[in-house]
Amino acid sequence: MTGHPPDTLTAPPESSERPGGQGSLRHTWLIVILLLLGVVPYTNTLQNGFVYDDNNEVLTNPYVRSFAHLGDIFSTRILAHLGARGATNYYRPVSILGFLLCYKLFGLLPYGFHLVNLVLHALMVCLLFGLTKRLFHDVWLGFAAAALFALHPIHTESVAWVSAVTDLELAVFYLLTFWFFLGSAKPNGERSELAQLGMAGSFVLTVLSKEQAVTLPLLAMVYEHFYRGDRATTTWSQKVARYGVLWLLVVAYVLFRIRFFGAFAPILLTRQVTWSEAVLSSVPLVGQYLWKMVWPVHLSAYYAFHKSVTLLDPRVLAGAVALGLCGVAFWALWKHARRVSFGLVWFFITLAPVLNARWLGPNVFTERYLYLPSVGLCWVAAWGILRIWTKASRRALAWRVAFGMVLGVIGVLAIVRIVTRNRDWRDEVTYYRVALAAEPEASSLRLNLGAVYWNHMQPDAAEREWREALKSSPNSVLLLNNLGLVSMRKKQYGEATDYFERSMRLRPNYTDAHLNLGRLYEQIGKIPEAEIQLGAAVALAPLSVQARNELGNLYLTSGRWREAEAQFQESLASIANPAAYDAIGDINARLARRERAEQAYRQAIALDDFDSHSHFGLAGVLEATGRREEAVRHYRAGLSVDPLNPDAQAALKRLTSNSSHVNPPKN
Repeated sequence: MTGHPPDTLTAPPESSERPGGQGSLRHTWLIVILLLLGVVPYTNTLQNGFVYDDNNEVLTNPYVRSFAHLGDIFSTRILAHLGARGATNYYRPVSILGFLLCYKLFGLLPYGFHLVNLVLHALMVCLLFGLTKRLFHDVWLGFAAAALFALHPIHTESVAWVSAVTDLELAVFYLLTFWFFLGSAKPNGERSELAQLGMAGSFVLTVLSKEQAVTLPLLAMVYEHFYRGDRATTTWSQKVARYGVLWLLVVAYVLFRIRFFGAFAPILLTRQVTWSEAVLSSVPLVGQYLWKMVWPVHLSAYYAFHKSVTLLDPRVLAGAVALGLCGVAFWALWKHARRVSFGLVWFFITLAPVLNARWLGPNVFTERYLYLPSVGLCWVAAWGILRIWTKASRRALAWRVAFGMVLGVIGVLAIVRIVTRNRDWRDEVTYYRVALAAEPEASSLRLNLGAVYWNHMQPDAAEREWREALKSSPNSVLLLNNLGLVSMRKKQYGEATDYFERSMRLRPNYTDAHLNLGRLYEQIGKIPEAEIQLGAAVALAPLSVQARNELGNLYLTSGRWREAEAQFQESLASIANPAAYDAIGDINARLARRERAEQAYRQAIALDDFDSHSHFGLAGVLEATGRREEAVRHYRAGLSVDPLNPDAQAALKRLTSNSSHVNPPKN
């Protein structure tokens, strides 16, 4: 593009509009093609289940069950319902609100949640097409950039994993905000108030989606002063007026986090990394992110992080070389196609927040962090592809065919990689096995795989994974707690107590250790000690259904009906669950409050028709109130699940021994 003004672009000859509405028709077909590219490779994600963080963010999260928690969603951090265990720097109310809406629409069917991710990705592809057209005034550049984005395998994690919806929401609202920002400029340095209003509203949703949103005002400021077409004819005050509201909203957002959370990022998640090491480690991280954009072949859900402590670290040197090459590319683009160089600015500014290893968890490098930054590199790559295409078109037809075939092969390989990668999120066992194959030393993955085995009633496999993980993480509070469960199952109560107490010494506010130690004490008859531990678990995580139900059961077996019922009611206020309804039904049945008991049992059955306890309890109430025929039906329903229950068998035999009471003779 040499020979044109440095801040303008010219499109290939094919991009010029034609009279008679053919340009609009072509745009429609381009959007249809982009939608197919964005959706078709990801359709197999609809068969995936919930994995990893989905358990805490969706399955066991009381905030996603009721609009009564709307205030909590916007005033607490993402895992606040877990109590101290959920301490994190992440504030993501938009994603939790989205999960709440999904739950109201689909229940806990994973299909619905994955469908939302797919729709958001398709919307992102279309937004990128429109934004690129507005930014570069080039239809084909917009199409090429959006197609690259749609087919880049680096985005599979963001689309295929339910909990990664935060990156999709961030990117959609980020691009929408920048769209309004571009449209806010009017001739003579003026601005559109309507566009400014849309920009402010969209930006609020952006900052409520993910912390990377705070980079947007800086990006807008750089664009306004160095790339906007009228930058030479507008004053500083006119420029600031176009993006100033974004800075004001960032200040308000930061003050809000400090007010509610004590600091913008109150938790130091990677304590072993100093500030100097974090700065040094950011250099190889940049190189790693750039390499994944160029060569997205070996992808993984987990990458082990090793901090850099010296400038002579080969990874630091490799990252520095990558940064140097980017600097050369930026200088060349600035000289010959200035607006395209904005793609590199976009990439590095939006990537910067995730380069701070001190604020991130152990999984510092993550593919989903590239979802938004990759937009900038897609612009640069699309521009380069169109340049090569234009040059090839000036040569023999064979050149153009050959280049087209190369692009086609790359596109097919990208689709194949996306489709095969999507399967990694099929279920939790697959997810952890694939991740461990890539990072066998990742103790956190072994811990979680062990938990999956434990929940699937494979305790030996669980213990094997946990003991292997303990070799590299001997002070993991989660592993110690889980091995306590193993010992408790084997009735090795002394060893189990030691594991739980070691876990609590390392983290006194760890809810699960208190809960499990309370269960242990209850099993061996130390009721006062059990009450202390279960009470501590409830105090640490007041929304925990497990803690509330366990303490309620302790009170129930001790005959403390009123206290027990209070705990079960709190459990139901968190998440409606059959166990709590069953217990409330039992309490009311024992107190001869049959109407309340019947209501509780019916609510339990409505949640789980295979809950034999609620069927038997309801049958007993019905029998006591003379509704023998209906009682028989519920005894039989319960026995279909628990056929060897002696009390139910005896009751059913008693009710059916005189058939005339159940089935009156007919004329």
